[in-house]
Parts: sequence; C-alpha cells; structure tokens
Amino acid sequence: MIYELGRIAQWDGHIRREYVHSDDAAKRDELADAARVGDWQRVLSVVTHAAEPHSLNHGWINAVRLDGNRRYAPLHQAAWHGASIDTVAALLSCGAWRTLRNRDGKRPLDLAQERGHYHLSRILQPEIKQHVPSEVVAGLQRNLHSLIHRYDRDAPTYLRLPDVEVLTELDPPAYWIRVSGGIFIIELRGCELNVQAVGKTDYSTPAPFRITVDSIHEPK
Repeated sequence: MIYELGRIAQWDGHIRREYVHSDDAAKRDELADAARVGDWQRVLSVVTHAAEPHSLNHGWINAVRLDGNRRYAPLHQAAWHGASIDTVAALLSCGAWRTLRNRDGKRPLDLAQERGHYHLSRILQPEIKQHVPSEVVAGLQRNLHSLIHRYDRDAPTYLRLPDVEVLTELDPPAYWIRVSGGIFIIELRGCELNVQAVGKTDYSTPAPFRITVDSIHEPK
C-alpha cells in the first residue's frame, strides 16, 4: 500500500490551537467564521487556497473550528444554513465529506433535514462506495484509535481521531493523518484496515498493520 499523499484525502484532525502554527490558526479561524455566517465565497476562497499543490492543508474543507465544541465542518454549516444546491456542490467538489459527523454524531444530511432544508436532501445523501456493516466500522475504528494512541499518546488531546465511516465514501478508500513524529496512511480493504505508520517504526519500508474488527495484527 503505497500512496502519494497528494492523491488521497487528508484527515486534518487538529482541534487545539496551541498545536497549530499561528498563521494556519488565523486562516482556520477565518474559514470557521465565514462558514458560521454563511459567507460561502470566502469559505471557498480559503479552502481553494489551502488545496493548492504542495500544500499540507488540503484537508481544511473538512476541518472544524479550533478549540470549538460542536465540531462543525463547512458542509455541516452549509446544511444548517440551508445553502443553495450550487454552494453545496462546490463544497463537495472541494472534497467535503457527506459522512462526516459532528460532536453529536450528526451528518450534514441530518442537520439539513432537522431544519427543514429538504432541497438539500438528495445532494447530501452519502454516496457509499464501500459497504461495511456499522458494527464492523465501530470495531475497526476502536482498534485504529488504539493503534494511533500507542504511537502518539498525546494524540487524543489535540486531534479529532479519524472516523472510519468516512472511508466508505472515498475512492480510493484511503486517507492520511499527521501525528507527532510521522504520519499514518489508512486504507479500507473490505472489512479490514491496512495502516502504514510512516516515521513511527524502525522499518526501512514500513510494512502495514492489519486491523480487523477484533484485533491489531503487527507487521511481519
């Protein structure tokens, strides 16, 4: 499992301001403020700039407010506001995830329907490409978080750890996340995960961990 990072999704899980460079924190604040008031032109300007080649921040389209409580990404805010279909389509074209859940476990579709924005029901309906039972997703996520915590014990304090459900809508079904001292490249394969801990092991060519619903299988 070898991916060019620029060709797969990034899980930008940073949630604490003190772990983010001040310039990036200011842009993240700008993004969150613009989404909160429904300034979609500004939102798209920030995330488009963040998606430029060689940028390490192309995951901002799914980022949440630093030090925030509700864990709303821009697509959640668009659903809450009842933005136009064209606006939602633009966010999706930038890589926004329909399966991403906020702190209350709600997807953008759930928020739109709760607020009566039924014109968004079709476009926000997740397009699942990898069908995995919910109980399997839960087990894989539990073991993935355990593996990340093993290599970076502070990760839960500054990161929103990755949601495995998001992988079911991605093509390819893979994303990467930066942790202290390295990165994890995470790929869904059927009902298992393959995880490369780049920079976190002593392997010259990191062999992947295999994560099943029941356990973490060490690289051979």
